[in-house]
Amino acid sequence: SGVQARKAPRVGMSILQGKDDIFLDLKQKFWNTYKSGLMYWPFVQLTNFSLVPVHWRTAYTGLCGFLWATFLCFSQQSGDGTVKSLFIFFRRKEVGDGPPEK
Repeated sequence: SGVQARKAPRVGMSILQGKDDIFLDLKQKFWNTYKSGLMYWPFVQLTNFSLVPVHWRTAYTGLCGFLWATFLCFSQQSGDGTVKSLFIFFRRKEVGDGPPEK
């Protein structure tokens, strides 16, 4: 099922990272990530079929998939599976971007 397919990457990344509890990340972030995907992918497909010319649709969907995979990697490392955590991360980087004072 679709839900099972969405669980596999989280568990797989936990295994590759050698975590003790490989299901912990899944328990903590799955539903937030799932809800984020429910907001992201319908918007992507709506714009894909209504605004993107036919010959660019595959490239557009590929780019959107790349952005989603990037979000999943961020979420795995330091987010909580919500888009809000991504904005907080970037805002924190903007505020603390200056070089350290000596």
